[in-house]
Amino acid sequence: MKITNLLRKTRKPEAHVKMERTHYGMKFFLPESLTERNLLKELAGIPASAYKLSEEQGIALDFGGRACSHGLVLHMINSVIWEKGIKVTAWLSRNEDSIKLFSAAGLCTSEPAGEIQPEKKPDPPQPERKHVAGLKVVYNSMRSGQRIETEGDVLVWGHLNPGAEVVAGGSVIVAGRLLGVVHAGGYGREDVFVWAGHFETPQVRISNKLCYADAKSTSCWRKSVLITLEDGTPVIRENKFFAAIEKKS
Repeated sequence: MKITNLLRKTRKPEAHVKMERTHYGMKFFLPESLTERNLLKELAGIPASAYKLSEEQGIALDFGGRACSHGLVLHMINSVIWEKGIKVTAWLSRNEDSIKLFSAAGLCTSEPAGEIQPEKKPDPPQPERKHVAGLKVVYNSMRSGQRIETEGDVLVWGHLNPGAEVVAGGSVIVAGRLLGVVHAGGYGREDVFVWAGHFETPQVRISNKLCYADAKSTSCWRKSVLITLEDGTPVIRENKFFAAIEKKS
């Protein structure tokens, strides 16, 4: 089965496993609604030819918010990955326990940054030129299942609800409640930020760094915040200026 035909098939409403092309190969979105047994069955039913990519490319498995068990990981490796000869480059999840499980097994938990290029001789030095990608604006709230991926910055002029996802090469601003998944600097940039009018999400990713938070671990929970990387470490700051304006009003 050709990859283009497979992608067209997995975009249909009745398809369980969704797929999309990425700069590093393919990304599989594995539904949380399926039991572990049915998920394995669904993956085993995909033709082996669908997993075959070039040597430089691979597949990322996105488990969403699923709490993966040890048994699922072992069966995935034995019954699907090894059997079909799949090159998995990343095991992705929004679930903290699943990420810890993948990390403990020595599995990569972040998507490859930047586009993979074949080796070539270095070009002669050129004057520095900066490419500035455009700003994508969403003029309403994003609901569960909606996803945006762009090389530039993203402004959501509303709420990012649970189950919604934004992946940006640049910075991300959510004017309303941040409840969904945000990945700023999605292609390796670290000079980016995430700003939220109302911070209520347990996980934010900047470049290849994860930031975990909840009502107990941060005083900025449910407040206006700015999240940046400083010396490679995510830092959350309350937007006190914005809070002071709200107080006066």
